[in-house]
Amino acid sequence: MTRTKLLLAAALFCGAAFSQAVKPDFSGTWTLNLGKSTHDGPADRVYLVTIAQTKKSIAVTTKSEGVTNLLDGTFPVSEKMPDNFHIEKHGKAYRGSKTYWETRTLVFELKDTDSKKDTAQVLFYVRESWTMSRDNKVLTRFRRTLEQSKVAGEKPTITDQTYVFDKQ
Repeated sequence: MTRTKLLLAAALFCGAAFSQAVKPDFSGTWTLNLGKSTHDGPADRVYLVTIAQTKKSIAVTTKSEGVTNLLDGTFPVSEKMPDNFHIEKHGKAYRGSKTYWETRTLVFELKDTDSKKDTAQVLFYVRESWTMSRDNKVLTRFRRTLEQSKVAGEKPTITDQTYVFDKQ
């Protein structure tokens, strides 16, 4: 009987350890929960996000009047933080992006710079981390934004926002 209990305990421990490593699937349609989110727009706005996720990429589409979402698009996803940003021309600036897993959290990093060079000035930087509730019904997105001041010598502005979405 003791051996059975020991094997059962070991199986439960291993099962719990392996279940923690499973990455959440954010695919689906999500509605912003205005009561649980940081208010950065009209209190009555409708904000829908559709996400399509594969093992190697994630596609995000936002539907909301007057909202342009930085994360609309398709992003390659890495198992760990890549060394370099993927850089593309974005208006007058260059936008670098990388998307990667930190255990069960999906992280997006975006930065706008004044050139492609490693020494380029960062004009705008966003780090957004996504977590999923255990029941897979609530997506929480924490966003930290750093925006360079247009006035020489002024410190950059840092803004933290939390967005809570309910699965449809």
